[in-house]
Amino acid sequence: MTWGIENNVIERFAIAGVPAEKISFARDTFTFNYPGTPAAYVDEFRNYYGPTMNAFEAAEKNGRAADLQKELEDLFTSQNKSKDATSIPATFLRVTVAL
Repeated sequence: MTWGIENNVIERFAIAGVPAEKISFARDTFTFNYPGTPAAYVDEFRNYYGPTMNAFEAAEKNGRAADLQKELEDLFTSQNKSKDATSIPATFLRVTVAL
């Protein structure tokens, strides 16, 4: 989760011997688009996206899968920019290392 924090990225690469001046950053946006509802898109992530599958597996062991489902549906719905499908812009940090 901390790959989006520049200082954490610099620290990680420093451990690998990469100096900070060789690292550059740019904020970018990827838009997740899906032809169905946000709730249906959550189901796609639950069934086919490894990290989400793992989160649900852990939540099921603790009896919290329904809570996770609701939280993700609420999140997807709140971030959705489309009226008749699902379109969720997500900002990320693009990291480039010059060797």
